[in-house]
Formats: sequence, structure tokens, C-alpha cells
Amino acid sequence: MIVLRCDAGFFDKANFQAFNDMNIAFIATGKQYEDVKKYATSTDKSFWKSIKKRKQTWNYIEFGFRCSLWKFFLRAVYTHLENEGNQLLLEFARPDNVILTNIGVNDNVLRYCPKSQREYWLNIETIIGAHHSNGADELTHRGFKDFGFEQLPFKRFGPNTALYYCMVIAFFLFETFKEDALSDVISVTSYASTVRRKLVDFAAKIVKKSHQIIMKISLAIMETYQIQKIWKKCQIPVPIT
Repeated sequence: MIVLRCDAGFFDKANFQAFNDMNIAFIATGKQYEDVKKYATSTDKSFWKSIKKRKQTWNYIEFGFRCSLWKFFLRAVYTHLENEGNQLLLEFARPDNVILTNIGVNDNVLRYCPKSQREYWLNIETIIGAHHSNGADELTHRGFKDFGFEQLPFKRFGPNTALYYCMVIAFFLFETFKEDALSDVISVTSYASTVRRKLVDFAAKIVKKSHQIIMKISLAIMETYQIQKIWKKCQIPVPIT
């Protein structure tokens, strides 16, 4: 199962039609056309529901949506922010959003979804929560830049391409290493600079004794970062399936 989350820049018939044809689920930001806003705001309040996220309350209503030239319908959710923290917002200051998705319309997008998770994805509050988390997708790019660098060193496209692909592979290995070996010591969402500062950049002494190479570190580092536990996990690689 593939789920795409995209902003209003992807609002286009060709994009949505392609996602549908490939049976890819998507949760996208729609455009606030005047007739859509008028339809939602004129709907009886008894049809509206609410969802709370931390200290914010969103009112929402669900309906079918398609533009005049489209031959397919999408599931639309119109959300209306009620408050910001403990502060209630005046009517004109409440940001509204239109969320479009083919989940619940195209049955084939959930074909490979486990039955235990199907109800989760069909839940309208799951779709709203996924849309609110759109910004979290940018954290991957931030983590990638923190791991490597933004400016490529060469003047020609070919060498820069090769270096970029190598950096992507190295970043993937770094992320899997965090999950497989470091998850008990440091959060898997930690950036590379944090991992370097805590688990790489500490004082150590390497000595050779009795045909063995020994790395000596302080007891505080050993206990704080559970070096022995990390070492044991490194000796038992996770099988690739």
C-alpha cells in the first residue's frame, strides 16, 4: 500500500487521475473555491463533527467533490479551526482547509492493506491527522542535509550525481543503523549531528594487548550510552527479508 500526502501545488486532474489509475492512495490539499466554501458553510450544523488535537479543536464535514470537467469523484473533508490553544478564534480568523482523498472511493488502493489497518485508514479522523502531518515530511530532507551537505562539490552533473546517490545510500544505512543498533540508547528521530555528538565524538584510547585491539573509554560513557549493548547488537546483524 502506498499513501501520498501532497499540498495544493499537486491539485491537478492529471495528478489525481494518475494516482487513481495506479491505485495509489493520496491525501491532498484542495483549493478553496467559493462554491465549495459556500456549500460547506451553508450545511446544517448537525452534520458537522469535531476532532481534537492537543489543544486545538477542528470542526469538519465530509462530502463528495469533483471539478466540472472531471469524470471522477473524490472524498472531500472541509475543516474549520475552532480555537488556537486556549484562545477561541473569531469567525474571520479561523483558517479553513479542503482535504481531498481517494481513500474510501477507490477500493483498490486498500487492496494490499492488512484488514486490521483498513478501518484505520478509512476513518475520517485518520485522514485529517495525516493531512495535518504534511509538514513532517520535510524533516526527511532536513535529516538528509544534516547527514551530508547541501552544496555538491563538483562542477559537472555526472560526478555530482554519483556523489549524491552514494550519499543517499549512506543516509539509508545510517537510518537503519539507528533503528537496529541505537534505538535503545537514542531516539530514531535524532539527526546525524546528535548521533555524532553523543556516540562518536567522545574520548577513547585504542591499545593492542595479547593480540587484541581494545578501545578504552570512561565508565560514564560506557554506562550512559550502553556501549556494551550497542556492541552486542552490532555482532548480530538484522536479517534482510
